[in-house]
Amino acid sequence: MFLTKIDLAPERRLARKYLGSPQAMHAVVMSATGGHDGNGPGRVLWRVDRGMTTALYILSPLEPDCSQLVAEAGTAGTQARTLDYSPFLASLDAGQLWAFRLAANPSHSASRGPGARGQRYGHVTVEQQRQWLMDRVPRFGFELMPVDHADGEGTEEAVLVAYRERPVFNRRRPGGVGYDRVTINRTVYEGVLRVTDPEPLRRALIAGIGRSKAYGCGLMTLARVRQD
Repeated sequence: MFLTKIDLAPERRLARKYLGSPQAMHAVVMSATGGHDGNGPGRVLWRVDRGMTTALYILSPLEPDCSQLVAEAGTAGTQARTLDYSPFLASLDAGQLWAFRLAANPSHSASRGPGARGQRYGHVTVEQQRQWLMDRVPRFGFELMPVDHADGEGTEEAVLVAYRERPVFNRRRPGGVGYDRVTINRTVYEGVLRVTDPEPLRRALIAGIGRSKAYGCGLMTLARVRQD
């Protein structure tokens, strides 16, 4: 697996197009990676992080060629930075602490009666979105850790909803006849985790968490916990 970071320039026309449409970003990421949309290990995941800078992260089973994407939408003078993710995955072990960031589409299925496929609805409140992740943590091989307040006044929440957005776009129906209107409750989570079982955590990092993986959800990345 390979993890790639690209610094995007939102002032550029094509960058605005890609950032404004999960469908357009999905297409350009697939072009760069030669990826596919299947479930499980081997699929391509991506996430956009917004802050002082705007960065695109791509996780792919093959090393991508991001030269066109960088030329069209990247920050001037920068290149895509790609690293082999496999040594990091192999180094994960029980007891390790990591800061994490995850973009996900928290949702639930509501029954429509016997024999009918359930209708999916997005969780819309911060508490619903936090609870969605906390309910799923045990199966992914980690536990959430509370973080001390900087002023010493107790502890912060074990997981923070750092950013929320609801992109809406048209998606062509299977068979190419007509379009469906799609809304994603994209939620960015941040916090600190402790590894309890490295194998399911590796699977979650590679395969993604939750739904809408083709549209910028599911990718969780880990970073060293900062020691102040």
